[in-house]
Amino acid sequence: MKHKKQDQDDHNVKADSGEERALQEASEQTVSVTEDVEPDRLAEHISALQEELDQLRKDVEESQNHYLRVLADFDNFRKRQREETARQVGLAREELLLKFLPLVDNLERTLEAAEAQHSYESLVEGVSLTLRQVKEMLQKEGVEPIDAVGQEFNPELHEAMMRVETDEYPENTVIDEFEKGYTLNGKVIRPARVRVATGS
Repeated sequence: MKHKKQDQDDHNVKADSGEERALQEASEQTVSVTEDVEPDRLAEHISALQEELDQLRKDVEESQNHYLRVLADFDNFRKRQREETARQVGLAREELLLKFLPLVDNLERTLEAAEAQHSYESLVEGVSLTLRQVKEMLQKEGVEPIDAVGQEFNPELHEAMMRVETDEYPENTVIDEFEKGYTLNGKVIRPARVRVATGS
């Protein structure tokens, strides 16, 4: 009976030892698999990160090149704009000067006629005609004279050169004009220089 119990105990011990061995082998296999797999995954991860980094570097380089191209194009555009503006200004000046040349011709002819005839009247007539041509030309270009005398003083249109105490005119009325003012398409390009009445 005693031997039978001993055999049972030995069998249980062997069973326990077998289970422990199986667990140990499974654990060793797990460690082995982990050791075998993780370096591969790490290498794949590093490789993926390297590819992503290379792509980012490529994207940055392309963006920088695109920026430099845009900057160069914009610089060329500004140069072309400056050249075109200068060309347009030159053409405008040339056109304006061509319009003044006939006035110079008329003045020269007026002076020649006045000298030949010794006539003050012909001189006045020629100058008056030329002045009328000048005013017509300015009007076509959008230049208009500013009304001043008799108008209420307006600092946006008039520049007060002098103020005079008088009862003959309402206070703040323009009573005299030293220099005529002009507007260009409604914008004041030169205010009228005037004398203004003030109350006594």
